[in-house]
Amino acid sequence: MKRIRHFIEYILLRAMMALVNFFPITISTWISRRMGDVLFLILSSRRKVALNNLTIAFCNTKSDREKRKIALESFRHLMTCYMELFRLPKFVKVSDKHVHLNNSELIDEALARGKGIVLVLTHLGSWEYLSFLAKQKKSPATILGRIIRNPYIYKWVESLRKIGDLRYKNKDIGIRWIFSELKQNHMVGIVIDQWAGNEGLWIDFFSRPTSTTSLPARMAKHTGAALILAYCVRVASGEYEIYVEPEIPVNKDDDNWVENTTKELNRIVERKIRAFPEQWMWMHKRWKNKG
Repeated sequence: MKRIRHFIEYILLRAMMALVNFFPITISTWISRRMGDVLFLILSSRRKVALNNLTIAFCNTKSDREKRKIALESFRHLMTCYMELFRLPKFVKVSDKHVHLNNSELIDEALARGKGIVLVLTHLGSWEYLSFLAKQKKSPATILGRIIRNPYIYKWVESLRKIGDLRYKNKDIGIRWIFSELKQNHMVGIVIDQWAGNEGLWIDFFSRPTSTTSLPARMAKHTGAALILAYCVRVASGEYEIYVEPEIPVNKDDDNWVENTTKELNRIVERKIRAFPEQWMWMHKRWKNKG
C-alpha cells in the first residue's frame, strides 16, 4: 500500500511540475508563489512554527506584521525553490547567463592547496542552484543530506541534481568517505542550519541555544581542508547570485576549537539570514528543547 501511495505521489508531482514549468520562468515563479500562499493558509502548524522562530530571531525589533510578511514570503520562497529544482533540465542550458558567481577566486585558492573544501551550506536562498558552483568551477562536489522517504521522488531528484554537476549522499554515509573525498581535493557540502539532534553541540543561534552540527569544523581541522561558507540567493525571477565567503580559520591551539569554530559559523549564518530573511526556511523547527 505504501509503495502504491508513493508512486501516486510521484506521478502527481511530476504532472504538477511539468505544468508549472511549461511556462516562462516569470510565470512559473508567480504560480509557485501562489502555491506558497495556499500552504501558508492551510499549514497552520508550520505557520505557527515560522512565526515563533521569527520571534526568537528578531524579538521586538520587528513588528508582528513584519514577521508575518517574512513568514509568508518564506513559504512562497520554499515553493519557488521546488519549482527551480524541477526546472533544472531546462535552466541548465542557460545557467551561465543567469547565475553569477562572486569571489570565485576563493575557491581556486583553496583547491590549489590540494586538501579539498568543506563547504558550509544552509537553506538560505535557492540552495539547489549551488550546484552551479561546482559546474562553473569544474570541481567534483557532494552534499550530505537526508534521504527523501518517497523512493520514486528521491530517484527523480537525484537525477535532477546530477544535471547540475552535484552529487548527493546520505548524511550517515560515514567519516571515511568524507576523508576520501577531501583527500582527492573535492568539495564536500555540509548543511549547518538544521536541528542536529543529540549529536550536535548546544550553541547559540540568534542568541538562543540549539543543537548545531560540529561536523564542518571537525572535518576541516582533521583534514586541513578549507572551511568555506557558500550560498545562492534569488535576486529576481530566474536571476541568481552565488556568494563565496572568505575561509573560516580553525584555531588548532584553542582547547575549545570545535565549539568556537561552530559558534563563528553560526554567527556568519545569522548575518546572512538577516540580510535575506525572506529566503530562509523559517518553518523548520530549528529550536527544540534539549532532550
